[in-house]
Amino acid sequence: MNKNVFSLTAAALLISVGLAQAIPAQLVMGNGKVWEGMDVKRDGDWVEFSTGPGTKPIRVGADTIKEMVFEVKLDEEKLNELNRDQLFERVIAALDNALEPFSDFGDIPSNLTLYNALLMELHYKIGNFDKSLAISAKIATDDRDPVLQSKAQVFHALALIDAGRTKEAETYVVKLGWDKQISEDAAPEKLYIMAKLMALKKQYNLAMELVARVIAFNSQDPDWMQPAELLCAEVYTELGMFDSAEEVIRQISLLYKGSVEDTKAKSLKIRIEGLRVQKEQDTAESSEEA
Repeated sequence: MNKNVFSLTAAALLISVGLAQAIPAQLVMGNGKVWEGMDVKRDGDWVEFSTGPGTKPIRVGADTIKEMVFEVKLDEEKLNELNRDQLFERVIAALDNALEPFSDFGDIPSNLTLYNALLMELHYKIGNFDKSLAISAKIATDDRDPVLQSKAQVFHALALIDAGRTKEAETYVVKLGWDKQISEDAAPEKLYIMAKLMALKKQYNLAMELVARVIAFNSQDPDWMQPAELLCAEVYTELGMFDSAEEVIRQISLLYKGSVEDTKAKSLKIRIEGLRVQKEQDTAESSEEA
């Protein structure tokens, strides 16, 4: 599994393409022929382009193109800055704006899948699950890059679970066979997904068992350790084990300060404080009634 499932890669960075700029692209045809296209345009079922200044435009059927490779410019420094500050919505807006010139070619396989995978991840992080699911569903059917395809499957399952779509999530993981891959040596992302699904189904003891396996056997994998520890705190909270949950939250704040999990852990701590107050009130009312 790609170690960057929960982090932005240096390769997936902001694209800066002017909306009024002509679009150059390399067209890889199904027969193996490669065209260098200038000022690529879409005309229904056709793609029209020239091969150089003053040349007669060429038209090829969109369904005969195996892949389009667009020329993009990357701004690593800007993206890393926004990511560090967890300004995910601003990254999404910038990517949406940058990808707009290529919107007419969305049905044709291209190197833009990498950037769409980044959008899929960012939409998941801000809780825009429907948008994340729409993107992941498309990437999951694209077998050109097994790593991106696997990443899309992971985020598709996570988005279904976090959206509370229990039956769909269960059907999806069963289809992929992940419900059978829960042994100690299973991939951490699959253990984590199954733990989240069990928590969604309120099977908290099984959820804790699975998340404990992630933590125990993947201590050197921060991409899964951090969310697993947060899930551990969340399960403790659901079980009413507030002291244990707060201890995990303290560890997250200490070890992963400034991370997405740290931010969520702080929100969880506020929730626990509210639950404690509610529990004290309920106990007091019960005593008065007795």
